[in-house]
Amino acid sequence: TVTVKTDLSQQATLIALREFASLADAADWAVVYYAGHGIEFGGNNYLIPVDARLQSDRDIDLEGVDLGKVMAAVEGAKRLRLIILDACRDNPFANQMRRTMASRSLGRWSSTCTATPSAARARSSRRITRSSPNSNGICRACGTSRSR
Repeated sequence: TVTVKTDLSQQATLIALREFASLADAADWAVVYYAGHGIEFGGNNYLIPVDARLQSDRDIDLEGVDLGKVMAAVEGAKRLRLIILDACRDNPFANQMRRTMASRSLGRWSSTCTATPSAARARSSRRITRSSPNSNGICRACGTSRSR
C-alpha cells in the first residue's frame, strides 16, 4: 500500500503519522519520504509543515513536527524501517524569526551519517555521496561517504 500526502498542516501531518503507524504495525516494510523544510533546534530535528509561521525560535517546537515522531511511526514494521529526508538546509523563516534568550541552537542539519540496526540516516549536507555532486543524496555506504 502506498499513501501519498502533500502540503500538510502540522495537525494533518500528525494524523497522517498516526494512520501510517497503524499500517506499519502490520507491514514488513515502512518507508517515509519527506520533501520540504527541516530545522535543527536545541539538538532536535523538525519537519516544517506548510502552516508553520515561526515568528520566534521557540515556535519551532510548537509548530514543527519532531523527527522522532516520524521515526516512531515506522518502528512497527517487521523488516525494514526507512525514512528518506529531502529537506532544504536553509531556514526560510530566518529573516523574520525572532531569537529569544532561551535559544541555544538554531542550526542546519549536520553533515553526519549514522547507521543503526533499524535505520540509516543521512543528515543533509551539500554533497553527501560521491554520486550526487550538486545536490543532497542518500548515504549509500555510511562507513565511506563523506562531505566534500
